[in-house]
Amino acid sequence: MKKPWIRLVIASSIDGRIAYAEGGKTQLGKEGDRLVLEESLAWADGVLIGGQTLRDHQSTCLIHDERLIQQRISEGREKQPIALVVSNQKSHPNIWPFFQQPVQRWLLQNTDLVNENLSPKGFHKKINLRDSWFKSLKILNNEGLSKIALLGGAKLISSFILEDLIDELQITITPQILGGRYCWISFEFKELKKSLNQDKKWDLKENRRIGNSEILIRYFRNRVNSKI
Repeated sequence: MKKPWIRLVIASSIDGRIAYAEGGKTQLGKEGDRLVLEESLAWADGVLIGGQTLRDHQSTCLIHDERLIQQRISEGREKQPIALVVSNQKSHPNIWPFFQQPVQRWLLQNTDLVNENLSPKGFHKKINLRDSWFKSLKILNNEGLSKIALLGGAKLISSFILEDLIDELQITITPQILGGRYCWISFEFKELKKSLNQDKKWDLKENRRIGNSEILIRYFRNRVNSKI
């Protein structure tokens, strides 16, 4: 069983930050970034976010472009991709907008043997994670998710980088210099696979201006001879 295709979708400052130095809820991209984000949501079967990202925003990203919604309907899919939340938190405030948004909500967390098959309140499904993301992604693939947009945060992104599981990078570069420690790869992770930086391991697929001095870049992971 193959794993889903993983597309990392982020907006980053020129100096590689995805949040202001003080942290918390951050929206870096402008209108063009919102459009390419929604295009990725329309492409995806599921959108993966970490628990801290949900706590910061208390909601997930939705498709608002009616053209993209109709495109999904014509393909026999739901209007919105499934919201996949990675969190070991046992309960979440049901007053958050997230729990009123028109999406399927799945909770991904480490196995709880006491409540292994119970979906926590507010979620439609619970997925028990395995001891690696590679194994866990195979479960999601078996659930019908073949394309996943990974939105963050940095700790979750880094865990995928450590296992070399990201197939595509979609990064909007915004004309800001923020400083601070909130890079899109956690500063705590220092032992990355050397294969990530070998020549010809990332292929540039697209680069274009999207307005407001922002640039979209897209790289595909070159997995020639890879077992993944």
